[in-house]
This record gives sequence, C-alpha cells and structure tokens, in this order.
Amino acid sequence: MKLAIPYEEGQIFQHFGKTPAFKIYDIANGQVGGSMVFPTGGQGHRALAGLLRALGIGAVVCGGIGPAPSTPSLS
Repeated sequence: MKLAIPYEEGQIFQHFGKTPAFKIYDIANGQVGGSMVFPTGGQGHRALAGLLRALGIGAVVCGGIGPAPSTPSLS
C-alpha cells in the first residue's frame, strides 16, 4: 500500500488542496518501507486526487481537505 501525506520543507502540511508536495510512503506487512517526496506542481484539489490515484495511493492523511476532491472518471 502507498500512503500520501501533504508535505512542505520537511514538515507535514495541513491542507490537501494547497500542498506543494506529498511525502509518499510504501507500507508492506505493517512496516514502513521507502519514502519519497512528490511535488504537486501547484495543482489543486481535483487534479491532486487524480494524480494520487495514478500513483496508486491507497490512503491520504491530512488536516483539511476543503471542497470535495472528487476523482476524475477514467472513462
């Protein structure tokens, strides 16, 4: 499973839709494996939901989300 957390300059960033990056963690067998920082390129809510889906993210932990970040349809 991959877990994403909004991230900025070495710290958790509180808002999903305004985060400059996500810290992405690989989790397997109850253990945290590798991690990486993935820049968002200034994209907002809806684009970020699609981006995370494309990266195979299974969960997001954040302090706030704002407007519903619906995932774009794949059809």
